[in-house]
Amino acid sequence: MRSVGILPRAAMHLQRRAFGASSQQPTDKYPYLISRISQPSPKRYALTFSKQTDSVPSRAIIGWLKPTNIDALAIDGQQLQPQDFAENTDFWPQVVKVLSKHAHEDPELQSQAAFFKNGWMNVVDNRNPPPPGRTGDAEDILGSVFVENKTIAPESFQANLAHRPVTRHGLFQLPRHLHKRLVDYLSLAESASL
Repeated sequence: MRSVGILPRAAMHLQRRAFGASSQQPTDKYPYLISRISQPSPKRYALTFSKQTDSVPSRAIIGWLKPTNIDALAIDGQQLQPQDFAENTDFWPQVVKVLSKHAHEDPELQSQAAFFKNGWMNVVDNRNPPPPGRTGDAEDILGSVFVENKTIAPESFQANLAHRPVTRHGLFQLPRHLHKRLVDYLSLAESASL
């Protein structure tokens, strides 16, 4: 079971103008944009990959920085630690939907499948890739895809329930293609909810 922080249903959107927002631009350490949205009550910050400036639906919020360390924390994805984070239970199912639909299209996964025998291949979180020929930690395996004849079967992704969005190695990192697909999907969800 995941450790979670839950956003009340009454607050389905966060108004950035009312609460303020800042973004951490991609760096060498963490390659993706992360936006931090301040909430006054309770005082905490929501994290999202969203570029939206007006509102963010609950399902697009990765989770929240816990208030005990709120002022001292940088929002760099690699510096984020489990004790500083409360997961949003509405977010991860969106990630699984994207991985299920698009994992077979990912160039990084396709290149791995080209050297894989038939069977289930792990999809590893890029925040902490294992050494070549080794299996990653369970918390760093996003799930598995089925490979047959060096090709990933469409919609074969099976999520790993032991995966954690934040570990001592930071916030999860999808391969670039899948991250872009996730951001696009979340943007569509934001547009539909406005």
